[in-house]
Amino acid sequence: MRWHPHVSRVRPRCKPQSIHWSHSRLKPRTAGYRMLGTSARCAESHRVCLCRRNVMRIFGAFKAATLIILILGLAMPILAQDDKPLSKREARRYIQAGDKALKEDKLAEAGGLFLRVLTDFPDDGDSRLKLARIYRGLEEWRNAATAYALAAEHLDGDKEQAECYEGMTIGYSRSADYAKAVEVGRKAMEMNPDSVDVAIGLAMGLAKTGQLDEAAEIAAKALELAPDNAFAHNMLGEAALANGNRGEAKASFQKALELDPNTAEAHAGLAEVLFAEEDFAGAVESASTALTLNDELTRAYGIRGKANNSLGNSTLAQSDLAMAITVNPNDPDANLAYAQVYHSQENLGMATTYYEKAVQLNPNLLVAYSALGEIYVGQQKFPQLGQVMQQLIAADPDNAEGHLYLGVSHEAAKNTADALAEFSKAAELDDNLAEAHYRKGRLLRTQKQTAEGLVALQKAESLDSGNADYLTELGIAHYESQQLQPAIEALEKAVMSPEYSNALGWAYYGVTLKDSQRYTEAAENFQKAIEAFPNYGLAHWGLAWSAFGQISAGCPCTPEDDALVALIVDHSAKATEYGVNDPGLQERSDILGRGEKIK
Repeated sequence: MRWHPHVSRVRPRCKPQSIHWSHSRLKPRTAGYRMLGTSARCAESHRVCLCRRNVMRIFGAFKAATLIILILGLAMPILAQDDKPLSKREARRYIQAGDKALKEDKLAEAGGLFLRVLTDFPDDGDSRLKLARIYRGLEEWRNAATAYALAAEHLDGDKEQAECYEGMTIGYSRSADYAKAVEVGRKAMEMNPDSVDVAIGLAMGLAKTGQLDEAAEIAAKALELAPDNAFAHNMLGEAALANGNRGEAKASFQKALELDPNTAEAHAGLAEVLFAEEDFAGAVESASTALTLNDELTRAYGIRGKANNSLGNSTLAQSDLAMAITVNPNDPDANLAYAQVYHSQENLGMATTYYEKAVQLNPNLLVAYSALGEIYVGQQKFPQLGQVMQQLIAADPDNAEGHLYLGVSHEAAKNTADALAEFSKAAELDDNLAEAHYRKGRLLRTQKQTAEGLVALQKAESLDSGNADYLTELGIAHYESQQLQPAIEALEKAVMSPEYSNALGWAYYGVTLKDSQRYTEAAENFQKAIEAFPNYGLAHWGLAWSAFGQISAGCPCTPEDDALVALIVDHSAKATEYGVNDPGLQERSDILGRGEKIK
């Protein structure tokens, strides 16, 4: 680990720390301040350092030097000048004053001085590097990453380039720009093969962008470089969590906290595990501890917001999630958390907005794509569904749900062959994905490939026994395969399901009952189908035949028979009107309508 004595000098009593911040030396804030170059117990004597969140963000824009100087409230005579361009001599005086301020731990003052120099001398790589170090020490991660990137453009030395790429890797990973962290992190690893900070930053980026095997490998390297580094264990937990290994992740987070209880990120990671385990109170507690240590940890706000929502504390949830977005509006995990809470509250418009932003910020956020797919299917937005699923499959070609929903989009567009191919692919990738087997089977049945459809539908029902939709299609497939009794059994289970409302199921159950000469029961189910779908020709046809089956030969003979005749005449006409033409039924209806008897 490199030290920079030229920019870090500490007062007596204080534990030395370098301005070159490291994961292994991260300390909790004291009273809202982050004192670079001092220990927490020296914070009280350094109140001259302004609150970093209010100061450093203001001078994050490199060219607004005058405004910055006014806000910083610097009283040095050297700053009591106008905005005229600095001469080289004046610039040297600013740099000397900035170096002096750094040695005295006056970081805000030093930052303002270097910014003033860079306004007129933007190619001064040394000043850019010093400014980047200040941002890094104050945990202004986005500003740090940008400043290091600019410094790298103006410095040629191998040592300086290595430091810049290390700083960029950490800055991007800590500001949730994970794709950029991976991009610069690979080069940083070549330049700094023994840097645990680079390994941790790169591993975080890899884990968050779905490159899980490599993330685990780099996290293990970080642990090898620093076996007792809490952040290395934390990163190992992140890699495990991204890979779905909650038990391993939990153990790694707990180990990190054993080594350093003040590792805010490990508390946040543990909160996420507890939330997944439905220990919502525990998740709130762990996330709150993380935020006590680092009140800008957007992930912790997001997790606590979701946990509070699950506990029924919607007001607290909204407050946490709003804070997460405020602290870092471009954090994909924060946007995902906001979307998930809105989704759980059935506010699908806002959920869609935040899911879409989450995947825009992190194209590898697979859970957001799946949630968008569910929403778009429910809203019947099939073109949007297809677009999102294409993006999901591009990010994860073997994602079964992606192929399933893409198939739904194709089916809605009448692209039957493409839909069938996607449903088949989804079922192949995940043999336990019942919906893929169901949709494949239903499509095969409608394409008159009844035997293949029946097999797929049986598989779907075996995976999700009792699903009314699956039972309905299975019963129809049995009927079309001339398996009357299995058809009756499946359809009976379907229509007996609570809140069943599928006209197709009632109609086909009626058909099977009619074919079994159970005319009264058949008529009842045809009536239900017509109530659900008045223009359903098959139901009108079945009801007419079921009524005919209840009239004995030589009749009608009773008022009840007369009522059945009226029903036959009415519904046979409606069957024809709605597209079901049955000459045999029409002939019988005409005979009965003329008052003749059944022979």
